[in-house]
Amino acid sequence: MAPLLPHEIAPDPPRILAAWIDEARATAQPQATAMTLATAAADGRPSARMVFVRGWGPVGIDWLTDAASRKARELAVRPHAAGVFYWAGLGRQARVEGPVLLLPDDEVAAYFARRRPETRLAAGAWRQGERLGSRADLHRRLAAVRAAGDGGDAEGVPEGWIGQRLEPRAIEFWQEDPDGLHDRLLAVRGASGWTVERLAP
Repeated sequence: MAPLLPHEIAPDPPRILAAWIDEARATAQPQATAMTLATAAADGRPSARMVFVRGWGPVGIDWLTDAASRKARELAVRPHAAGVFYWAGLGRQARVEGPVLLLPDDEVAAYFARRRPETRLAAGAWRQGERLGSRADLHRRLAAVRAAGDGGDAEGVPEGWIGQRLEPRAIEFWQEDPDGLHDRLLAVRGASGWTVERLAP
């Protein structure tokens, strides 16, 4: 694999990140669109979880969640996050930091429309993160929603579900080297554009 070069990253780091995600999907990497999303509570305590991103490109990284979920509640108070992608088969990692904003309703509806019908039904059967008595509760609620034929509103978005976008302000690209000379390039967005620096592995 060719070494990473700052001048190749600098013009448009989000485009490079999107290309990495696309390559991970094209080469069938496990969980190619999974990202570890880290947030913090009002008192500074961190939390992290895996999310499947629904969109990626120049404007940011998008995912769907329930407004009642822990990540959504924490981001409502502290609207900044960090995300990490890791593709072991490609020997690559990408770390992203920046502010988080809400997606408009039409974009959320478009993302939900592309989900499998069963997952859309499941999203409308419970509130993400709520406490349940047993796994059987999941099956009962899903069966009830399926019987009622009510998996969400006319656009297919269950009540309370939202979309969020992480806007990159910093992206660190890491690429494995067999001799331990791993590439680490940190791209930071400033008022005049992106700057890229090489970091020691």
